[in-house]
Amino acid sequence: MERNVKTAYIWISVYIILLSVLKILFALLFTYISFVIVLMALVSAVIISVIVWRHPLSDKLLYLQSFLNMIGGSALGVLVAFWLSDQVRLVSFLIPMAVIDLVSFTRFGKWTFNRKLMENNTVVKRLSVCLPVPGFSGLYPMTGIGDVFCFSLIVGATVKIWGIEAVWIAVVAILAGQVLNVIVMLTIKGRSWYRGIPATTLPVLFFVAATLTLL
Repeated sequence: MERNVKTAYIWISVYIILLSVLKILFALLFTYISFVIVLMALVSAVIISVIVWRHPLSDKLLYLQSFLNMIGGSALGVLVAFWLSDQVRLVSFLIPMAVIDLVSFTRFGKWTFNRKLMENNTVVKRLSVCLPVPGFSGLYPMTGIGDVFCFSLIVGATVKIWGIEAVWIAVVAILAGQVLNVIVMLTIKGRSWYRGIPATTLPVLFFVAATLTLL
């Protein structure tokens, strides 16, 4: 049983990194296509998601919902990047997101919207990208739509503010933060109080520190 759990978390760790790369690629794609097309992608994802939510949960619907969450979260992040195409506004928006995400995973964060969502497993799955994990039954929520939005915003805003030549800073910050998140997860996963990891906090802090230092 212990070996199955270890194998499962190895899969989860790999998925986290691969999905982070995929989020970055989606964000770059949406950054370089028409604003109208990105807006249409967001609206379409929302409309189809509303229809999907009216049906009972199943693995097939979760796969569809996961794809819609990737599209919708990425599109929204890039669209918001147009509004936050200024370093001060971007940092002022990201820091509270990182803090709230961190607090929501502690015993002090019961009041946060994120924490209330986490307490409903069905809603969590519908608002996440879910994948099969050996050793776990059903599809496992790997990353939330909020994380997709945040990483897409970081990439999109970086390109808007500093140009494509600075996108490596966003990429390194996201991946370095996620690698450290995986290390933390593997370290504390056996604790009785473990609820998951605040995926956006470290990437955001790394990104903000890098932009304030290098740009």
